[in-house]
Amino acid sequence: GLDTEYTGSIVVQGQFIRDYSTKEMDDYRKKRVGMIFQNYNLINHMTILENVEIAMRMSDIDMHVRRQRAIDLLNLVGLSEHSHKMPSQLSGGQKQRVAIARALANNPSIILADEPTGALDKESADVILEILRKIVESGKLVIMVTHSQQVANHCTRIIKLDDGKIASDETISKINLQGKYEKVIKPRPIKRKDVAKLSYQNLSQTRSRSILVSIGMSIGIAAVVLILALGRGLTNYVQEVYADNLQSTQVTINTDNYDYFTSTMIEEIDDIKGTKEIIESVLLNDVFYVYDNTTNTFGSVSAFYSDFYPTMIYGTRGDVGTIIINEDFASMLSEDSIIGVIGTDLDIVYEDSTYTYTITGIYEDNSSKKSLGNALMSETDLNIVIDDYDLNTNVLYVSLTNVSYVTTVIDDLQALGYNTYQDDTSAQQVINYIKLGTKVLTGVGSISMVVASIMIFIVLYISIVERTKEIGILRAIGAQKVDIRHMFLFEAGMLGAIGGILGGVIAFVISIMTNSITSLSLKTNLISYYIPYYLLGIFLSVLVSLLAGIDPSLKASELDPVDALRFE
Repeated sequence: GLDTEYTGSIVVQGQFIRDYSTKEMDDYRKKRVGMIFQNYNLINHMTILENVEIAMRMSDIDMHVRRQRAIDLLNLVGLSEHSHKMPSQLSGGQKQRVAIARALANNPSIILADEPTGALDKESADVILEILRKIVESGKLVIMVTHSQQVANHCTRIIKLDDGKIASDETISKINLQGKYEKVIKPRPIKRKDVAKLSYQNLSQTRSRSILVSIGMSIGIAAVVLILALGRGLTNYVQEVYADNLQSTQVTINTDNYDYFTSTMIEEIDDIKGTKEIIESVLLNDVFYVYDNTTNTFGSVSAFYSDFYPTMIYGTRGDVGTIIINEDFASMLSEDSIIGVIGTDLDIVYEDSTYTYTITGIYEDNSSKKSLGNALMSETDLNIVIDDYDLNTNVLYVSLTNVSYVTTVIDDLQALGYNTYQDDTSAQQVINYIKLGTKVLTGVGSISMVVASIMIFIVLYISIVERTKEIGILRAIGAQKVDIRHMFLFEAGMLGAIGGILGGVIAFVISIMTNSITSLSLKTNLISYYIPYYLLGIFLSVLVSLLAGIDPSLKASELDPVDALRFE
């Protein structure tokens, strides 16, 4: 069933094997036919016992069952004491006996023997022929190809071919059946765990090369994990530094027309992740002021609160009856010296009422309408105006859990259609720079992963060349194309997993060394021990390796079994 380039028909129990599907043909080789090759075709890096077991591995036979059956078969061919030797330690006759044991592993009903004694001396040939005769006596069909009439005379039926045509067909004797092997082997598709074990064995044969490839991948993974962990550590450090700076975690919210906020709208904002406290307030727009006998309008006036206030430039925040103004408003009041307005009185005219306050300070204002002039009075004074005119909330002051939520909260608020403003954006700017640097450096670190994936790609292609014959042997004893694909993909995945784990270890060791220094100098761990980053590193390593192994695995599975078996 390996070769499809033939004319005529092959019929087995009434079925034309040419009509078999690929899976049916694999099952045919796995369950119904055992192959004994002239040149043995043993897998050199496996022990004798493993060579016999391999056919049963391809058939998902239970580990304990296949181990005992392999031992029994080696005992049958007289090699039980050599079970742990490698093929290179055996003579030609012994190798052929191992090949026979392997052919019998899945208890097939047909044994195909290709010149089984062609490369053997007479004594070894007689041993092989006697074993084959016992197999026939057990009830199996053995079809043997030979150029030796002496060997042919051991058979019960001899068909002579001459130039592809039957020259004679004669039955010369009959076999006395001595019973049958009990049919205990029921092959099934190979399990992934057995494919994984085969992959591990294959990697073990090229241990040095595999380790070097994994180290290459680990460098990239370690770099990525360290960069991500450093970015998180720096962000945490910035949050600690700005923890006492309330302005860094405060956001002002209003609508386009300063419409009032309903209770539903306030609840919706309060549900946004990262919000800690909401202060409901009122912003008075286009307010008149009277200063030094001059009447004019300025932008807006609201209140400062004990937990929500701007950064002062000059002076201080006062109490009831005081007011603080921004630089632009101070310039409007005094062209000579803005500091000179501190300590003077300012009349605020709203509707038909006039309220007098003492200017106690000038604050930093980064709002979009700061040039119109803005002012802030005490909470108590604003409540007086609110009560006088029964005003509704049209501005909200939101305090956040920490500076890391500023960007996400502002994005969420703007998505809801609100205008936002923040007095102090320095902490967020630092965090944004850290995030940008983390992304750039992560990209640079990923180059090592790409290089390592190319190495895996090349190594697997080299492995295909080195193991072409082995692939042909596996296909001959029933391995499906998908089994070959999975075997190479498992190898790629294992290289990636080893690289990912090693990279995580490297990153962890470097983190400990770095943090031992920064904990003394900065009183903090500058590199975060964030477990998901290590898991992400392993995942990326395996993923990149699997992607690199896709093409080689497809190439290996599509090798022609006949050409692969002939490969030297």
